[in-house]
Amino acid sequence: MKKICFVFCILFAALFASDAEKIKKEYQNSQNIWLLSLQSYKDYAKSNQQLEILQNRLNLETANTEKAVTLHEEIGILQNNLNLQNYEDRRPLYEIFQPFESMLARLNDAKISIFSLLSNDIQSEIEQLDATARNYRKEYKNALEIISALEKTLQNEPVLAHDKRLLQISLDTLDKIHRNVLAQYESYNIKADRFKNEELRKLFYILISIAVIFLITNAAKLFFKRKRDKNEEYDSRYFMIKKVLNIFFAIVAVLIFAFMYIDNMAQVLAVFGVVGAGLTVVMKEWVLSYVGWFVLITSNSIQIGDRIKISKDGRSIIGDVINISLTKLTLYENITNDALTEHKKAGRVIFVPNYYLIMGEVYNYTHLSLKTILDLIEIRMTFDSNLQKAEKIGLESAELITSRFTEMAKKQYDALKSRYTLRNMTQYPKVFFYPSAHGNGVIMGVWYVSPYREILKHKSEVMKEIVNKIMNEEDIHLLYSAQSVFLENGIEGI
Repeated sequence: MKKICFVFCILFAALFASDAEKIKKEYQNSQNIWLLSLQSYKDYAKSNQQLEILQNRLNLETANTEKAVTLHEEIGILQNNLNLQNYEDRRPLYEIFQPFESMLARLNDAKISIFSLLSNDIQSEIEQLDATARNYRKEYKNALEIISALEKTLQNEPVLAHDKRLLQISLDTLDKIHRNVLAQYESYNIKADRFKNEELRKLFYILISIAVIFLITNAAKLFFKRKRDKNEEYDSRYFMIKKVLNIFFAIVAVLIFAFMYIDNMAQVLAVFGVVGAGLTVVMKEWVLSYVGWFVLITSNSIQIGDRIKISKDGRSIIGDVINISLTKLTLYENITNDALTEHKKAGRVIFVPNYYLIMGEVYNYTHLSLKTILDLIEIRMTFDSNLQKAEKIGLESAELITSRFTEMAKKQYDALKSRYTLRNMTQYPKVFFYPSAHGNGVIMGVWYVSPYREILKHKSEVMKEIVNKIMNEEDIHLLYSAQSVFLENGIEGI
């Protein structure tokens, strides 16, 4: 009987040992995420403990012994394994909390935008995270059952009790982080709703305001365009008005956005003031060019199509204005008196900085209503010429070629008087006589009215008319620069 009991006890112990080994194996090889993370942390702790033991042993060895070299190699391998496990400065079982902590960080740093509101990315990630939390709790119960079963087979095993406590603490931490994620997500939804109710409404008002300004500026452009189509003389002013309206629209649009989205406008304006002062010093010419542009559009002194002459530093620039920008005037160099006498060329496009208008002298041949100027032809004659007859020829010739422009010039002059204090315009053409610079003759100056775009044409016609008539008169002698010299032997030389 004793033998039978002994055999039964042995079989029961063997069976019990077999069950214990089976449960222990299941515990060590389980794919449960809690047990895997726990095993990873325990391996890290074990490796860290071994590393500490090896470092203590290394401190007792001399540096050059073979054993010290072996310890260095083992320490290096352990240190590399610890770095791969990446557990330093992390809580136990950190893999469990990582997706929840990552989402919490994203929600805390989330910047509300239209794109994030229109997409459902965050909502789908939260739903997926909730499903992960349910799965983790389910696997937690499975891990606890495995540890409890192993604890029954291995009596008085303190390690298992420690594992159960670590799992319970980790589950509590997981629940806390999960609740924080849900609370922050709720706050995110509140911010999103506020954005939809406030920011989108604000954006809607901004877009409506800009659209209204856009329609107003385009209506103004259309109005001035029709006015230009009816009056060709309004053409140059139209392009300036169009450019001013474009700049006005851009400035108003920027100011609308600024006042709607910037809380402290006074501080922003102060910053712009400081930056503007610095730019004024560093970029003086550019700033002066902007000032010159502002003077142009407000004073209406120069318009597109005007012929102007700018003198600066002893140099003269003359041409027709074909464009006015923020920084420069663009001129087309036409054939003029200056092109003949000074430049000896024409047809070039000239870019003139706007600050020239402030720093130099500006001559406008076509200011406001003016389309004509007073031009001069000089004829040199000898002292013995019949000046009365020459004066009559000069007046008749100029009258013949330019009489049709005199009345037009008078009307333009009267229109100019509505803005400026001017005396009555005298009748043209006129003839004046004055001595030549060398005192060897008389100069007849013939002044007449000519359209500014046809100055050379009428100068040429008037000159030919005067010279042809004078050449037919015997008592009027032209003064030549060459001189006649009579030698003693009677040979005449030039």
